[in-house]
Amino acid sequence: MKKVTLLVGTLILAGCSGTMQGVIRGEGTPVQFSYEQGMDSDQLTAVIDGEQFRGRSVMDGAASTFGTGFGTAFDMSGGAYSGMTNYVGYTTTGDFTATLLGSRGSTLRCDLDYADSSGLTNVGGVGVCQHSDGRIIDVVW
Repeated sequence: MKKVTLLVGTLILAGCSGTMQGVIRGEGTPVQFSYEQGMDSDQLTAVIDGEQFRGRSVMDGAASTFGTGFGTAFDMSGGAYSGMTNYVGYTTTGDFTATLLGSRGSTLRCDLDYADSSGLTNVGGVGVCQHSDGRIIDVVW
């Protein structure tokens, strides 16, 4: 039993990090991104021209709703229950925004579209980042 638990724990941790492939538009220069998936944001890193970039991606476009409703429910014996209830709803779009700060003062601003609307990074996605010097980087993972 301990071996199975260890294996499951290893598989879960392995799904929490990965790489993203980028290319500088017009140049064709590859850029390797790495991510560590978190509960509410991802830690992203990249290296461009020897400069180390680090930052977070956060969900963009999520919405919460709250309301009150009135209804009637019936149980198996035919009894009816009426009353009010509160509800909470949460929707996500899969759109994420990231800002990465460079070790030499540059920045990367990224708009990322996750394939999974709940934000599971390891499912994949596409994105576009703009370097503070104006270069555009297309990203896929």
